[in-house]
Formats: sequence, C-alpha cells, structure tokens
Amino acid sequence: MKTLNNIKNAREMTKLSSAIGLAMVTMAMSNPVNAAVTIESDTGWETSISGSIPVFVVSSDHEGEEKAFRVQSGFNPANLNFHVAAPKLDNGLTVSGNFQIDTHLQGSGVQNSGLFESRVANIQIAGDFGTVVVGKDFGVFNSSAIGDIASQGGVGWLGGGADTGNATGGRIGTGYVYANFNPQVKFVSNDYNGLSFKVAMINPEEPQDSQGASIETDSPRFEGQANYATKFNTGGIKLWAGFIQQNVSVLGANSFDYDMQGFDVGTHLDLGDFGITLSFTDTTGIGADGLYGFGGINDADVDATQWYVEADYVFDKTTVGISYGEGQQDSRAADASKGLDAVAEIDNELSMLFVHYQMSTEFRLVAELQDYKSDVQANYDAIVLGFQFDF
Repeated sequence: MKTLNNIKNAREMTKLSSAIGLAMVTMAMSNPVNAAVTIESDTGWETSISGSIPVFVVSSDHEGEEKAFRVQSGFNPANLNFHVAAPKLDNGLTVSGNFQIDTHLQGSGVQNSGLFESRVANIQIAGDFGTVVVGKDFGVFNSSAIGDIASQGGVGWLGGGADTGNATGGRIGTGYVYANFNPQVKFVSNDYNGLSFKVAMINPEEPQDSQGASIETDSPRFEGQANYATKFNTGGIKLWAGFIQQNVSVLGANSFDYDMQGFDVGTHLDLGDFGITLSFTDTTGIGADGLYGFGGINDADVDATQWYVEADYVFDKTTVGISYGEGQQDSRAADASKGLDAVAEIDNELSMLFVHYQMSTEFRLVAELQDYKSDVQANYDAIVLGFQFDF
C-alpha cells in the first residue's frame, strides 16, 4: 500500500511539475490563441501554453536615404504565453498567474542583438464580479483601436527607418496611441449582453527634459474603456470609447503642471463578408508620435489627433483590405515662462494594402504594401511578405 501511495504521489507531482513547466498565459495584445496546450491535474490545477512566431521579409526604399532588405519581427514579436490557474476557492474565486516572454528577430543592424523581454507578468483574481488584474499587462486606452487587421497582423510603421530594430510600429502615430505594457491595477467587468468595461490605475510616464528639470509623478495614470458588441443576421458591430488622464509636475526654475489626457471612439462593422473599421483619438500632452512622453515635457499643451479607416473583404481563407490613417499635432508657440520650445505642426500618414491567407488554423501568410509620408521622418515605400505560426 505504501508503494502504491508513493507511485500515486509521484504521478501527481509529475503532473503538477509538467503543468508548471508548460504554464501560464494572458492573451496580450492581439495575438490569437488557436490551439493552447492545456494540462489539468487531479487536484484542480490547470495550466496552458500558447504563442506565435511572426516572421516578415521587408524590402523598403527610404527617400533620400538607403534602400533596405530585412528579415524581421513585425508589430508583434515572437511570444510564448504561460497560464497557471489554482483550484477554485470555496468563495468562488479563481486565482491565476500569467506570463508572456517575447523575443525579436533583429536588433538595430547588429547580428544576434534582438531584444528579449517580458511584456506580461500578472496575477488575476476572477469571480462573479469580474476580474482584477495586478501586475504588468497591456494598457486600456486605445487597446481596441489597436485591433485593426492590417497593422496588428503585419508590420506597419518602420519607426527606425531602414534599420528599424525589434518590434515595428503598426499604426502608432498614424492611427492610434500605443497602449503599451505597464505595471497596473485593473478591473475588467463581465460581459453584460455585449456590454463590458475596464478601468485601470497604471504606472505613470515620466517625460524627460533636455534642460534637466526634475519630473514628479505622484499619482497614477487613469485609463478606462467601454466596449459593446452585438450580432445580427448579416454580420455584427463592435463599438468602443475610452479615456486617459495623467498629471505631470515639472519642478525647478520654471515649475508647472500639465496633463496627458485624451479620449477615443471607434467601431468595427461586419456586413456579410465585408468589414469596415473607423477609429478616432484626440489627445493633449501626447504628440503626433503616439507615444507617452516620447517628446518630453515639450509635448505639454500640444493637441494631437490619431485616426484611421480600414476596409476588408473575406472570401474562403483569404482576407484582402485597404487601410489609411494619420497622426497629426498642432503647432504651439514657445513659452519662456515654462522653459518650453516652440512645437511645429506635424502630419504622419500611412497607407497599406494587405492580403492575409489563412492556410490553416495555425499558419498564415501575409502580404503588405506600404506608403508612408511624414514631416519628421523620411518618406518610404515598402513591400512585405510574412509568415505566422500560432499555437
């Protein structure tokens, strides 16, 4: 009997070790989970593993600069997602741990220098009330706008020009503000007949100042978003609206406060095999680049908009589409009382034609044509061929 018990315990430990070894996953960003490998133990533990490997061949011609050929990551890096859920508690709560490992195919023109990182590491507490997420996770503001087909499934903006390293930019700065992955405390509601919402307190950004002023961020960034989805006989519609707000205090000889704030609205409509997405974002304190704090405190009081329109058509296993978007910011005069330089008007534009062929549930081929124009970066054209394996 003792031997049988030892064998049983050993088997149980093997199951649990395998579960933890294969472990954990949040569906971060827009990476599909097509065939997550799931293991359950006799004691109620559950673990799964999933991920994707996107690879793109990019040929680009940059006006006044170089022509380039690169094999690289796209907007999404290669990723491995782990998820471990403990047995449900007596009070009905389920506690899980989620982790994502990401790696990029290329660095900035140096062999074997692709970035290795973790974008997700959080604990989720789920119950009848919804889900509380604590730790590092994808942002809330503009997160639905980032769900467009063209950029999130492909390459999009080559933010570093011909030698763009690590992940590319998608439609950041030509359609939306990047939600990014940050430490946060977030509440995600259940689905109420198609209506859901999420709100979060997120680690604030600390914009830098070339003059050396100190930056203080003594409160979190607040982000929120409401989503509604419904289906009808010939298709369906998704709607979203969100907000962002963060205070920044600049200390020193020219002390002042300003806010990063904004709102967004958008919709995706399916009518039979035809789909269209419309998205609009308005911000203050975030420039046309669509990145929090990237322009430093000089982005203070800078008004900007991001918008895009995308149309797609699906037949058999193929999706074809066209996408156009812009990121714009208004000019602002210099303000000596705050130590701020003048800010110029900027317009970034990205047009994309794309074809996605879903050869199987797990394997997709991608073709993308780009035309990019900008007031702050060299214009370029690019031809993209891609391969993505999801598991």
